[in-house]
Amino acid sequence: MNSSGIGYAAAVALAAIFAIAAVAKLRDLTATEREFAGLGLPRASFFARFVPLVELSIVALLLIVPPAGAIGALVSLAFFTTFLLGRLRAGVRAPCACFGASRARPISLLDVIRNFGLMALAAAVLATDRPTRISALDALVVIVAIAVVSGALHLAGRVRSR
Repeated sequence: MNSSGIGYAAAVALAAIFAIAAVAKLRDLTATEREFAGLGLPRASFFARFVPLVELSIVALLLIVPPAGAIGALVSLAFFTTFLLGRLRAGVRAPCACFGASRARPISLLDVIRNFGLMALAAAVLATDRPTRISALDALVVIVAIAVVSGALHLAGRVRSR
């Protein structure tokens, strides 16, 4: 186990997350556009197509040039988080097309917390400067961290919905 291996394991995991988000949006552009419009995003049609392309670009960078991908992920996540906070403050409770239009739950502080977790994962990517061999222990460390954060968010969502 070493920081470079953990950093690249984090890059691969984050690339997978961004790829899932992009593909989910692209699978149903009409629904993605509708949800973007519901959130008050101007030019929702343009952004329904643009955001997944940016996410796919970040995927490629994370896998090929991890530090550049990490910076791209941090910038996009900071933008998404700022946007979500603004929508929450404005009282908007529309569903987020964060991972496509399949989610019916309105935006909440849990989405912001999830994004901070993803930003922490992106920061971990900065521990490597290039693609490197990932040991089983490197992968396990990243998987456990993701599982703990995901599990806590899932439980918090269940408690919140009661």
